[in-house]
Amino acid sequence: MNIIKKNIFYLVFAVLLFANVSIFISSMYLGEEINRFDSETKQLSQENLNLEKEVYQVQSLQYAASLSAHLNFTKQSQPVYFENLKYALNR
Repeated sequence: MNIIKKNIFYLVFAVLLFANVSIFISSMYLGEEINRFDSETKQLSQENLNLEKEVYQVQSLQYAASLSAHLNFTKQSQPVYFENLKYALNR
């Protein structure tokens, strides 16, 4: 009876040891994935900040003025006022 208990104890010990080692190895792989995702998140955050700055720059009036000067859009259009009744009456 003692031999059976001893063998069962060794078997349970071996199973628990194997489970512990496999959990440790899988946690190492998960840690590497977490680090990779963290670095990707930081990279995407920095890219997002750069894109926001670029959007703000593109939306600025100074950028529009410089771009229009570069594209030779120097002629200003004359505004149309609806104070004249011929536009309102369609004449």
